[in-house]
Amino acid sequence: GPYPFIQTGDIAQSGGRIASHKQTYSKAGLAQSRLWPAGTICITIAANIAESAILTYPACFPDSVVGIMANPDACMAEYVEYFIRVAKADLATFAPATAQKNINIAILNELSVPLPPLAEQKEIVRRVEKLFALTNQIEARCAQVTAHAEKLTQAILAKAFRGELIHCS
Repeated sequence: GPYPFIQTGDIAQSGGRIASHKQTYSKAGLAQSRLWPAGTICITIAANIAESAILTYPACFPDSVVGIMANPDACMAEYVEYFIRVAKADLATFAPATAQKNINIAILNELSVPLPPLAEQKEIVRRVEKLFALTNQIEARCAQVTAHAEKLTQAILAKAFRGELIHCS
């Protein structure tokens, strides 16, 4: 069908922003669900407990995901989503020890999100995103260095097997 359908795994692997999907819903599927607008905060309540992300386009999701639409006059969706990431470990502790851990809407309703003024939220989000960008740069550089080190190791081994390494005493 034509309607994007987001699963818990999509949220867990999104890095906080849902920009793609693997499955879709038909009109019949949509009739049993809801098309959530872009900007909706998605929180998993089963399987990957308390993973969160923001929809970057309208999409549907199953009942193992809760959607929250932030009031733009009171808070930024990005701020709330970052807070949920921080609260994730605490939320997971409320999941009962059953065959598959899960939380419910009642547990999420008990979650208190501290809301500073919007200007402060914007500054917090700006700083967090700046630090995430720096982290991504560092991770990319580490991957480059690791790849280079692996090439050096292979080159040294190749020389060793060709008898080209000289032992100096």
